[in-house]
Amino acid sequence: MNLSGKKLLVLGANPETAGLVKKAAEMGILTYVTDYDPHAYAKRYAHLALNIDASHVDELYNFAVAEKIDGVICGVAERLLTSYRELCTRLNFPCFGTKELFNLMIDKRSFKDACRKHGVPTVSEAEIKTQDGAVWTDSDITDKINFNSISLPAVVKPADSCSSKGISVCKSKDELFPAVKKALKFSANGKILIEKYMDGDEAIVYYIIQDGVPSLVAVCDRYVNREQYGVAQLPTSYIFPSKYTAAYMSTEDEKVRSMIRTLGIKNGTLFIQAFVQKDGTLCFYESGFRLNGAQEHYIVNKLTEIDAKELMINFSLTGKLSDISIAQKAAPLFVKIGCKLSPLVREGRIEKIEGLKEIQRISEVISVNPSYRDGDIVNGFGTLKQIVCRFFIVAENTVQMKNIIEKIYAFLKVTDEEGNSMLLSQFNISVLDEYEKIILENKTFSLKSQEGNII
Repeated sequence: MNLSGKKLLVLGANPETAGLVKKAAEMGILTYVTDYDPHAYAKRYAHLALNIDASHVDELYNFAVAEKIDGVICGVAERLLTSYRELCTRLNFPCFGTKELFNLMIDKRSFKDACRKHGVPTVSEAEIKTQDGAVWTDSDITDKINFNSISLPAVVKPADSCSSKGISVCKSKDELFPAVKKALKFSANGKILIEKYMDGDEAIVYYIIQDGVPSLVAVCDRYVNREQYGVAQLPTSYIFPSKYTAAYMSTEDEKVRSMIRTLGIKNGTLFIQAFVQKDGTLCFYESGFRLNGAQEHYIVNKLTEIDAKELMINFSLTGKLSDISIAQKAAPLFVKIGCKLSPLVREGRIEKIEGLKEIQRISEVISVNPSYRDGDIVNGFGTLKQIVCRFFIVAENTVQMKNIIEKIYAFLKVTDEEGNSMLLSQFNISVLDEYEKIILENKTFSLKSQEGNII
């Protein structure tokens, strides 16, 4: 699609949205990036940066009409989907979701209910009697939640928040009450979940839906840091392809596709996070119906030429993801290994970040996406704000991948005002040894498929 010269209004300007803005600029599109924060990271790549709060629909509507904007797109901020939908409706622009669809995907309990209706496994949770918009008092918490009935350890979290905000891991009864109060602070609708604590492997599945046809484009394994007590375990690495890709494709994939079709999703990107059960099947706990802040699209694009950023930009300006069939290009059994490496830092002021230029020169590193600059303050213990930078790598094999990750850790330095390192513990690269066999199996499968097509 030739969209050069079109004007695109981008809602939100956090670091994870920067790649979307840069992609639009590469396509010749004029980007108008708005965020209440005048220093928001993605604004540096905009054609024009605006300081309008992305939730102020009236002001944005007037700007869009006056500037003759051609389309609106939401970055990765889930909280802006409501404003995005309302603005698109008023401007008569394409919007990839309805109010009902966005509400279902944002509300973790509603999403899990949809999964259960389609026979898709989900993480078990405690029964909590509450209602939308309810304001909880301390007595409400003790009245509505039977803490003695909750099995420990447990995870307490807001049902309608993202980026690991408001999440607590409770290992004793005494920790439950303050954890509920914390979760409620991050819930716009006064809704929480208390789930069974899962400590096994984690995986994420990615779908792109085109004209009502869902395509599985990737499955990855999510590795986390466990050194911070009482909060969500934050990701240090995503590895593609998942050890469980083939098993998922043969068990749960069609059930999830059926759910997507039944929900009426016509176009868009969907990611679903899961824990791996003892039998190797996935057990889902939440979803994201939007571009993912993890930005896995860099790796998927490199391995399959499917770029979710470009697809969503196309849709925002034309109402169509692509002229090419996504289903025909999707190939989640990758024959190379991909890694999104996310070094974590403790809270505090960053005096200096070093090594990014050297890392960018490594040919297998396809993108370096920093979250902070020198002098920035890291504030958000137990949330994704502790990710200092995301490195996207695609290698031929696990040996090469391990060498590249070691180089990245050798180059990367993040220090505070006193010269102390702010980095938390590194991703354990020894787990990559498990993936060599998977890559070889995928290559064998790919060759047999090609031979079959030739015959």
